[in-house]
This record gives sequence, C-alpha cells and structure tokens, in this order.
Amino acid sequence: MKDALRGTARERIRSLTPAERERAGTAIAARVWSVAEITSARRLLLYAALPSEVPTDKIAEEARRRGIEVIYPRCLVQTQEMALHRVAREADLITGSFGIREPEAASPGAARDEIDVALVPGLAWDRQGGRLGRGAGYYDRLLAHPAWRGFSCGLFFGVQEAATRLPSDPWDAPLDAVVTEREVWRKRRA
Repeated sequence: MKDALRGTARERIRSLTPAERERAGTAIAARVWSVAEITSARRLLLYAALPSEVPTDKIAEEARRRGIEVIYPRCLVQTQEMALHRVAREADLITGSFGIREPEAASPGAARDEIDVALVPGLAWDRQGGRLGRGAGYYDRLLAHPAWRGFSCGLFFGVQEAATRLPSDPWDAPLDAVVTEREVWRKRRA
C-alpha cells in the first residue's frame, strides 16, 4: 500500500511546473519563520533537498543570518541511521548516499539531543502528523530515538497532502507540524 501511495505522491510532485515549484519553495522558505519553535531554535537540523523536494538552501542562509547553527544528516547505509554534522555553508556538502548532498564524515559532529528543530522531507503527509518517506526509514529512526527531544516539522508542497490518513507502522514517527506554501499545520496536543 505504501509503495502505491509513494507512486501517487511522486506523480503529484512531477505535476508541478518548475515555476510553480520555485514559487512554492520561496513561499515555504518564508513561512517557516512564522513557526515559533523554528525562530527560537539554537540548532536546526536541515536536509539538502533533492530536485523533487522543497528546497532548503535559503532556509539555511536565513538560519545562519539569525544566529542559528545548521546541522545536516549523513546517511550511514550499513546501519540505516544518520550521523549528524555541523555545516558552516552548503558548499561544504558533498554528494553522498542516494545522490543526496551531505556532510563529509570528517565534519564536526552533533548529537541528537542538541537539536531543537528538525525540518524533514517526505513524499506525502496527512493531518494526523503522518509522513510518508521514501521507504528507508532514516528519519523515522532519528525521530523515534529515545534521545530525540526536538520539534519535527515537515516541509511539503501543497500537492503532497494526502486526501486520507496515511498508513502507519509502529516505527513511523509523527510530525509536530508541516509547512507548505499555503499554511502551517500543527498537530493538536492531547
């Protein structure tokens, strides 16, 4: 079921023209700064976007301008976990696992419990905080780890919202919030 949903999500993303994707990305980069947890963060975990994902370089630039330290993940294929690294500028990222720009192994490390906010990608999201990733579970393992204490916020184009609740496995980590070009959605607290 998840594989079929991933296919549908990819089709929706491909339906965006380059101009629509650029406009949406610019709007999302501005809208993230309306989220109090992000503006008050000292350390921000950010992903280096693939061409189909919400771009993040402008968010990284603005974070640094605001004095927020930017941290990027590096995929450890053998363990299917992420190592976290401090990155001073995006030019320091190299093409790594899965064709994703990531820090070099020698980059200064960071611990999970140091991160205030994680901005995460995905293929789809729902209004229960469900997130459909690419299937390898890297972000789920990070966000479900006992040492994780941060706020998790997905960055999605509006077309990536699922019409119904996404299927969820016990290891799937829900998001606290989602930012699209149209809105900021927040998970209701029980």
